[in-house]
Amino acid sequence: MNKNKWCLAAVFSVVLLLISVTAYAQDFIAPPESLPGGLSYQQWSGKWWQWAYGVLPSESPVFDTTGVYCTVNQSRKGPVWFLAGTNGVGPVTRSCSIPATRMIFVPLINWINDYPCPDPSFQPGPKQSLEQFLTIGFGPNWGVRQNVDHVTAVSASLDGVPVNDQDLQLPPESSKYRATSPIFKFNADPSWQAYDPCAGPGYRGVADGYWIMLKPLPVGLHTLSFSALAVFPTWSTAQNVTYDLTIY
Repeated sequence: MNKNKWCLAAVFSVVLLLISVTAYAQDFIAPPESLPGGLSYQQWSGKWWQWAYGVLPSESPVFDTTGVYCTVNQSRKGPVWFLAGTNGVGPVTRSCSIPATRMIFVPLINWINDYPCPDPSFQPGPKQSLEQFLTIGFGPNWGVRQNVDHVTAVSASLDGVPVNDQDLQLPPESSKYRATSPIFKFNADPSWQAYDPCAGPGYRGVADGYWIMLKPLPVGLHTLSFSALAVFPTWSTAQNVTYDLTIY
Protein backbone atom coordinates (compact mmCIF):
# COMPACT_ATOMS: atom_id res chain seq x y z
CA MET A 1 0.00 0.00 0.00
CA ASN A 2 1.25 3.50 -0.86
CA LYS A 3 2.71 5.13 2.29
CA ASN A 4 0.99 8.45 1.63
CA LYS A 5 -2.35 6.70 1.24
CA TRP A 6 -1.69 4.86 4.53
CA CYS A 7 -1.00 8.16 6.32
CA LEU A 8 -4.18 9.70 4.93
CA ALA A 9 -6.16 6.67 5.98
CA ALA A 10 -4.72 6.84 9.50
CA VAL A 11 -5.50 10.56 9.82
CA PHE A 12 -9.03 9.98 8.54
CA SER A 13 -9.52 7.23 11.11
CA VAL A 14 -8.35 9.52 13.94
CA VAL A 15 -10.70 12.27 12.77
CA LEU A 16 -13.61 9.84 12.74
CA LEU A 17 -12.68 8.69 16.26
CA LEU A 18 -12.55 12.27 17.57
CA ILE A 19 -15.92 13.05 16.00
CA SER A 20 -17.32 9.87 17.52
CA VAL A 21 -16.16 10.49 21.11
CA THR A 22 -17.15 14.16 21.02
CA ALA A 23 -20.58 13.19 19.77
CA TYR A 24 -20.75 10.68 22.64
CA ALA A 25 -20.45 13.49 25.22
CA GLN A 26 -22.91 15.70 23.37
CA ASP A 27 -25.44 12.93 22.85
CA PHE A 28 -25.95 12.57 26.59
CA ILE A 29 -26.95 16.19 27.22
CA ALA A 30 -30.67 16.90 27.25
CA PRO A 31 -30.93 20.40 25.74
CA PRO A 32 -33.04 22.94 27.64
CA GLU A 33 -35.61 23.19 24.87
CA SER A 34 -36.38 19.46 25.27
CA LEU A 35 -38.00 20.12 28.70
CA PRO A 36 -36.31 17.12 30.33
CA GLY A 37 -38.56 15.43 32.85
CA GLY A 38 -41.36 17.76 31.76
CA LEU A 39 -39.73 20.87 33.24
CA SER A 40 -37.45 23.64 31.99
CA TYR A 41 -33.89 24.12 33.23
CA GLN A 42 -35.25 27.21 35.00
CA GLN A 43 -37.75 25.12 36.95
CA TRP A 44 -35.23 22.39 37.72
CA SER A 45 -32.80 25.00 39.09
CA GLY A 46 -35.38 26.01 41.69
CA LYS A 47 -35.98 22.36 42.57
CA TRP A 48 -32.23 21.87 42.93
CA TRP A 49 -32.11 24.50 45.67
CA GLN A 50 -35.14 22.98 47.39
CA TRP A 51 -33.19 19.72 47.41
CA ALA A 52 -29.93 21.28 48.57
CA TYR A 53 -31.53 23.21 51.45
CA GLY A 54 -33.73 20.26 52.35
CA VAL A 55 -30.92 18.61 54.36
CA LEU A 56 -28.90 19.69 57.38
CA PRO A 57 -25.56 21.39 56.67
CA SER A 58 -23.81 18.47 58.37
CA GLU A 59 -25.16 16.15 55.64
CA SER A 60 -25.01 18.56 52.73
CA PRO A 61 -23.82 17.18 49.38
CA VAL A 62 -22.40 20.66 48.71
CA PHE A 63 -19.92 20.38 51.60
CA ASP A 64 -19.27 16.68 50.91
CA THR A 65 -15.70 15.88 49.83
CA THR A 66 -16.08 12.13 49.15
CA GLY A 67 -19.61 11.49 47.89
CA VAL A 68 -20.84 9.92 51.12
CA TYR A 69 -23.95 12.14 51.00
CA CYS A 70 -24.69 11.62 47.31
CA THR A 71 -27.95 9.81 48.01
CA VAL A 72 -29.24 12.23 50.65
CA ASN A 73 -32.67 13.69 49.90
CA GLN A 74 -32.82 12.24 46.38
CA SER A 75 -36.29 11.44 45.11
CA ARG A 76 -37.08 7.71 45.12
CA LYS A 77 -39.27 7.85 42.03
CA GLY A 78 -38.47 11.14 40.32
CA PRO A 79 -36.83 11.30 36.89
CA VAL A 80 -33.84 13.41 37.98
CA TRP A 81 -30.85 12.89 40.27
CA PHE A 82 -29.17 16.03 41.59
CA LEU A 83 -25.41 16.43 41.81
CA ALA A 84 -23.76 19.21 43.79
CA GLY A 85 -21.06 21.77 43.25
CA THR A 86 -19.05 23.16 46.16
CA ASN A 87 -19.01 26.27 48.32
CA GLY A 88 -15.83 27.42 46.59
CA VAL A 89 -13.59 24.83 48.26
CA GLY A 90 -11.81 22.35 46.07
CA PRO A 91 -10.97 20.59 43.91
CA VAL A 92 -13.03 17.65 45.16
CA THR A 93 -13.58 14.14 43.85
CA ARG A 94 -16.73 12.28 44.85
CA SER A 95 -18.05 8.80 44.22
CA CYS A 96 -21.75 8.31 43.53
CA SER A 97 -23.99 5.42 42.46
CA ILE A 98 -27.04 6.39 40.41
CA PRO A 99 -29.87 4.30 38.92
CA ALA A 100 -29.68 3.93 35.14
CA THR A 101 -33.20 5.34 34.79
CA ARG A 102 -32.31 8.80 36.09
CA MET A 103 -31.32 11.95 34.30
CA ILE A 104 -28.62 13.90 36.14
CA PHE A 105 -28.85 17.65 36.79
CA VAL A 106 -25.46 19.30 37.20
CA PRO A 107 -24.74 22.83 38.51
CA LEU A 108 -21.62 24.03 36.68
CA ILE A 109 -21.89 27.13 38.87
CA ASN A 110 -24.96 28.59 40.56
CA TRP A 111 -26.28 31.12 43.05
CA ILE A 112 -29.43 31.79 45.03
CA ASN A 113 -30.79 35.14 46.15
CA ASP A 114 -33.17 34.48 49.04
CA TYR A 115 -35.55 36.37 51.31
CA PRO A 116 -36.17 37.59 54.00
CA CYS A 117 -32.80 38.71 55.32
CA PRO A 118 -31.71 40.21 58.66
CA ASP A 119 -30.72 43.44 56.90
CA PRO A 120 -33.85 45.64 57.00
CA SER A 121 -32.72 47.50 53.87
CA PHE A 122 -32.86 44.30 51.80
CA GLN A 123 -36.26 45.08 50.28
CA PRO A 124 -37.79 45.46 46.82
CA GLY A 125 -37.89 48.90 45.27
CA PRO A 126 -41.07 50.87 44.60
CA LYS A 127 -43.57 48.89 42.47
CA GLN A 128 -41.05 46.05 42.25
CA SER A 129 -42.19 42.50 42.93
CA LEU A 130 -40.16 40.26 45.20
CA GLU A 131 -39.29 38.08 42.21
CA GLN A 132 -38.00 41.08 40.25
CA PHE A 133 -35.99 42.25 43.25
CA LEU A 134 -34.34 38.89 43.84
CA THR A 135 -33.62 38.55 40.13
CA ILE A 136 -32.23 41.96 39.16
CA GLY A 137 -31.84 43.74 42.51
CA PHE A 138 -32.53 47.31 43.51
CA GLY A 139 -30.10 50.05 44.51
CA PRO A 140 -27.07 48.63 46.36
CA ASN A 141 -28.74 45.22 46.73
CA TRP A 142 -27.68 42.90 43.94
CA GLY A 143 -29.99 40.52 42.17
CA VAL A 144 -28.93 36.94 41.57
CA ARG A 145 -28.25 37.58 37.88
CA GLN A 146 -25.55 40.11 38.74
CA ASN A 147 -23.55 37.34 40.41
CA VAL A 148 -23.72 35.05 37.40
CA ASP A 149 -22.86 37.95 35.10
CA HIS A 150 -19.36 37.74 36.63
CA VAL A 151 -18.75 34.16 35.50
CA THR A 152 -15.67 34.13 33.26
CA ALA A 153 -15.22 30.40 32.57
CA VAL A 154 -17.27 27.20 32.59
CA SER A 155 -16.39 23.71 31.40
CA ALA A 156 -17.54 20.12 31.65
CA SER A 157 -16.44 16.72 30.40
CA LEU A 158 -17.88 13.23 30.40
CA ASP A 159 -15.50 10.26 30.38
CA GLY A 160 -12.64 12.60 29.47
CA VAL A 161 -14.41 14.12 26.47
CA PRO A 162 -15.07 17.87 26.79
CA VAL A 163 -18.53 19.22 26.25
CA ASN A 164 -17.87 21.38 23.21
CA ASP A 165 -21.32 22.82 22.73
CA GLN A 166 -20.86 26.42 21.59
CA ASP A 167 -23.96 27.35 23.58
CA LEU A 168 -22.01 26.64 26.78
CA GLN A 169 -19.55 29.39 25.97
CA LEU A 170 -19.49 32.92 27.37
CA PRO A 171 -20.71 35.63 27.53
CA PRO A 172 -23.42 34.46 29.92
CA GLU A 173 -26.21 36.35 28.16
CA SER A 174 -25.88 34.18 25.07
CA SER A 175 -25.68 30.74 26.70
CA LYS A 176 -28.74 28.52 26.48
CA TYR A 177 -27.39 26.60 29.48
CA ARG A 178 -27.72 29.61 31.73
CA ALA A 179 -31.03 29.42 33.58
CA THR A 180 -32.74 31.87 35.93
CA SER A 181 -35.52 30.30 37.97
CA PRO A 182 -38.92 31.72 38.74
CA ILE A 183 -39.41 32.57 42.41
CA PHE A 184 -39.84 29.49 44.58
CA LYS A 185 -40.36 28.59 48.22
CA PHE A 186 -37.90 26.41 50.10
CA ASN A 187 -37.57 25.03 53.60
CA ALA A 188 -34.14 25.29 55.17
CA ASP A 189 -33.32 24.30 58.71
CA PRO A 190 -32.35 27.39 60.77
CA SER A 191 -28.85 25.91 61.13
CA TRP A 192 -28.26 26.96 57.51
CA GLN A 193 -28.21 30.58 58.66
CA ALA A 194 -24.60 30.09 59.75
CA TYR A 195 -23.84 29.92 56.03
CA ASP A 196 -26.72 31.90 54.53
CA PRO A 197 -28.48 34.33 56.90
CA CYS A 198 -31.36 34.58 54.41
CA ALA A 199 -32.25 30.86 54.49
CA GLY A 200 -34.99 29.42 56.66
CA PRO A 201 -38.28 27.54 56.74
CA GLY A 202 -40.80 28.89 54.23
CA TYR A 203 -38.31 31.37 52.74
CA ARG A 204 -38.32 32.36 49.07
CA GLY A 205 -35.59 32.53 46.49
CA VAL A 206 -34.58 33.00 42.87
CA ALA A 207 -31.71 30.97 41.43
CA ASP A 208 -29.40 31.60 38.50
CA GLY A 209 -26.49 29.68 37.05
CA TYR A 210 -25.09 27.38 34.40
CA TRP A 211 -26.51 23.87 34.27
CA ILE A 212 -26.44 20.73 32.17
CA MET A 213 -28.96 17.90 32.30
CA LEU A 214 -27.48 14.53 31.39
CA LYS A 215 -29.73 11.91 29.87
CA PRO A 216 -29.65 8.51 31.62
CA LEU A 217 -26.14 7.13 31.22
CA PRO A 218 -25.29 3.55 30.18
CA VAL A 219 -24.77 1.06 32.98
CA GLY A 220 -21.16 1.02 34.11
CA LEU A 221 -18.48 3.42 35.29
CA HIS A 222 -18.32 7.04 34.13
CA THR A 223 -16.34 10.13 35.08
CA LEU A 224 -18.00 13.53 35.08
CA SER A 225 -15.91 16.65 35.66
CA PHE A 226 -16.99 20.26 35.73
CA SER A 227 -15.48 23.58 36.73
CA ALA A 228 -16.23 27.29 36.69
CA LEU A 229 -14.77 30.63 37.71
CA ALA A 230 -16.42 33.91 38.65
CA VAL A 231 -14.36 37.06 39.11
CA PHE A 232 -15.60 40.08 41.05
CA PRO A 233 -13.88 43.44 41.64
CA THR A 234 -12.37 42.42 45.00
CA TRP A 235 -12.69 38.63 45.11
CA SER A 236 -13.29 35.52 43.06
CA THR A 237 -14.79 32.09 43.48
CA ALA A 238 -14.30 28.82 41.66
CA GLN A 239 -15.34 25.22 41.73
CA ASN A 240 -13.65 22.14 40.36
CA VAL A 241 -15.58 18.92 40.85
CA THR A 242 -15.11 15.35 39.62
CA TYR A 243 -17.69 12.62 40.09
CA ASP A 244 -16.74 8.96 39.70
CA LEU A 245 -20.17 7.60 38.77
CA THR A 246 -21.41 4.04 39.00
CA ILE A 247 -24.57 3.64 36.95
CA TYR A 248 -26.57 0.56 37.84
